Amino acid sequence: MRHTLDMKIQTAPWVPVAHGMWPLLARWRDQSQHDGWRYVRDWFVPGVEGMALSVMNEVSPGGAARQLGASRSFHGVGIAETMADLRSLFTAVGLPVDYGALQEVAVGWVEAGEQDHQPSSCTDIATGLATAAHFERVLHDARRAANVTDKFILGELLFPLMDIRLRGSWTLSAEVGRICAEEFTGESAIQMYRHGRVDFLIQGSAGNLADALRCRKRLEALRNGALGPCELRYRPIPSTDAESMSLIAQLRSIQVRQQSR
Repeated sequence: MRHTLDMKIQTAPWVPVAHGMWPLLARWRDQSQHDGWRYVRDWFVPGVEGMALSVMNEVSPGGAARQLGASRSFHGVGIAETMADLRSLFTAVGLPVDYGALQEVAVGWVEAGEQDHQPSSCTDIATGLATAAHFERVLHDARRAANVTDKFILGELLFPLMDIRLRGSWTLSAEVGRICAEEFTGESAIQMYRHGRVDFLIQGSAGNLADALRCRKRLEALRNGALGPCELRYRPIPSTDAESMSLIAQLRSIQVRQQSR
């Protein structure tokens, strides 16, 4: 049964493409918050960039809207709030609401929900570590904490998965998760594993840095070195909303590293 959505369409000056995507995303987010979005830190999810680009470039937003709906569903946002948020985008750019896009965002939301991703869970059942959604929430919280640059460090452990048979292995994921849980002993430490890499957030103490080194050593020794040589890297916590959104976009678009031959 179709429901008529009655909401007055507000108008605002059009944001030209030349102004760039980040200002548009910020304007969309602010408009959405004004229209009732509850948690600002949860607004940026995979799909907002694609949706913004489709509007900026005046292309059909159907596919982008469906992806946005799926992403909102995965991160635990209700369908009403998801649809209201999309309306806020059109309000922010001064365009009439695209009802086809509204329908597609709803379809994406429903389809994602049917796959039972359990978005509200903080723990990945395959690894025992943080889910991607929970890791991102903690990262947002850490960035907004006082003197964050002095307190937290974002790190990554990268390995090439030398044995191709291990890719997608549930037992491997569980072993990696167990090692990380055992070695990262800091109270505020949090880790996430996927695609041959562990991302972690720790306070920048000598003890926590030593934990990361021990974890790298154990991962390199796992299954007689089947993961390959492990690279340990650090990066600073983002200091602005734009840097934070860019970092999260990078984390979400990570691809499996090529196998070494």
